[in-house]
Amino acid sequence: MSIDNKPLNYGYGYDDTNSIAIIWCIDDVKSIRSDLNDEECLDVLGRAEQKHDAGMGISYDTLHCHANYLFPKKEVSNG
Repeated sequence: MSIDNKPLNYGYGYDDTNSIAIIWCIDDVKSIRSDLNDEECLDVLGRAEQKHDAGMGISYDTLHCHANYLFPKKEVSNG
């Protein structure tokens, strides 16, 4: 149940009577890659969803890997 005692519907026949949902958001991605904009963060979340491995799950480590794959950090030259 939600805070206001309304049932939570996750879609596709799933709700809070038969399942749980863990939510990752743009702010989670920004906490590890503050250089990304909202759209890029959504791309990272989308890739995490597409590549999700139930044995591994989604964590800050996997989000970091997906972010670096999609948006490699540019190396700064000292010269």
